[in-house]
Amino acid sequence: MSDLDDLPTLEQDNQLAEPLRRVSYEAGMMLGLEATRDEQAYHRRRLTRHQYWLHGYGTLAGLRVSLQPDSHGNDVDEILVRVHVSPGIAIDGLGREVMVHETYCIDLRQWLDAQSEAELMEGFDGSNQHLWLKVTVRQQDCPLARQPVLSRKLNLSTDPVQPSRTADSLALELIPELPPSGPEQRYDPWGSHTPVADALPPLSDLEQQTLDELELSNPQAHAQLSLHTRLLHALDASGLDTVNLADELEDGARLLLARIRIDASDIDNIVVNPQRIQVNNLVRPFLTTASQLAWLNRQT
Repeated sequence: MSDLDDLPTLEQDNQLAEPLRRVSYEAGMMLGLEATRDEQAYHRRRLTRHQYWLHGYGTLAGLRVSLQPDSHGNDVDEILVRVHVSPGIAIDGLGREVMVHETYCIDLRQWLDAQSEAELMEGFDGSNQHLWLKVTVRQQDCPLARQPVLSRKLNLSTDPVQPSRTADSLALELIPELPPSGPEQRYDPWGSHTPVADALPPLSDLEQQTLDELELSNPQAHAQLSLHTRLLHALDASGLDTVNLADELEDGARLLLARIRIDASDIDNIVVNPQRIQVNNLVRPFLTTASQLAWLNRQT
């Protein structure tokens, strides 16, 4: 894992089973730096957990990935092609809000030249001669507004500075990766937990009777109760802990936005031309709000 400024935040946000604590204020109590950090972390992590467990992860609006330009007169010219990500809002794989307030872009030629052959091979499909890239986003801390501080170690510096603010920012990434071999059908409500099993768990006779009575009388209620029955056992294996290991925190937080397919017969000599590139935005997870469900219900 790379040495990131937001590694402590990633580690903290990944601890979904850790009880939260807030400061208990009392007159005359001396409170220091740790108390301030605990107070901030309590409110931030409560909101993050609310979004993770109750809303899930995915794109709420925007964040469309596109090419500029999106066409060309032929497919043999090497031209300047930029990958654009439009403004939008989403919840990443750890429940953190991701807000993109302006369009971001990357020069595809420059990005390809900066990658090693071994890295690009992670997304190369030799049988079909395609290079696959995934576009991801996640929330990321951005330290800023450095100010002088008192030196805490002898001879550390004559003029030490530290960031006085931490801004909510984001990490947009292009990652070589082959797409999944087949569609994942299981219900996957949480970004850093395994999908919910398709099969019903073992039920008591009374529980089975409750389900059976609904199957004929109210199929919709039966389907909903069947899902709730599976959710009762969804966390049996790991509890509230995520499946992210220490070296997988970035990957667990990443939210898929799109997959890009580039025609590439030679991984060492890729021609960057929009006629050779396809973008699929519909492989991403989406978030559905109550207002969306109400609108869709009115259309049926």
